[in-house]
Amino acid sequence: MADQDNGPKKIKRRRGNTLENWEVALVKAMITRGGASTNDQDILAYFTRPTRTVNHRLIGEIRSEAKHKATKPATDDDLDAFLSTWPDIDHATGLSVRGDELLIKAREAMIAGVQTFNSAGLTFRAELFIVTAIIAWTYLLHAWFRREGIDYRYAGQKTKEGAEKFWELGHCLK
Repeated sequence: MADQDNGPKKIKRRRGNTLENWEVALVKAMITRGGASTNDQDILAYFTRPTRTVNHRLIGEIRSEAKHKATKPATDDDLDAFLSTWPDIDHATGLSVRGDELLIKAREAMIAGVQTFNSAGLTFRAELFIVTAIIAWTYLLHAWFRREGIDYRYAGQKTKEGAEKFWELGHCLK
């Protein structure tokens, strides 16, 4: 959680090419569904992408419960949904639509800002670019915080609708 006086606190998460908890749950569901004959390398293929490689040893550790023992397998419906939309790769970037959502949004926001700025006939375009660029940089920093395991939410604060309240760009830069 964030501590406004002492800066961000780290969430326990290893850096590097590892699987997110939702991916571990899917691996466990694949192992359960496929039984002992399911090949670890075949399962691994679903989680390796151009922006991330994962060592096949990790699938074996999940199978033997040497790691991620507490994570429960995904439901059959969640596994079916994952398999029906796989590969979920953004073709323009090679990023995972689900795992790299914040990076994709950052890229799209900056592209939108540049396109707006370059549009003919707009007199308000510099201001529109600035606002869109702020959104893009905020998404980019949130993606970096997530990757580094830093909780970028305001501790105990919610929006009027009850959603988590995330740091704005100025707080991210501090």
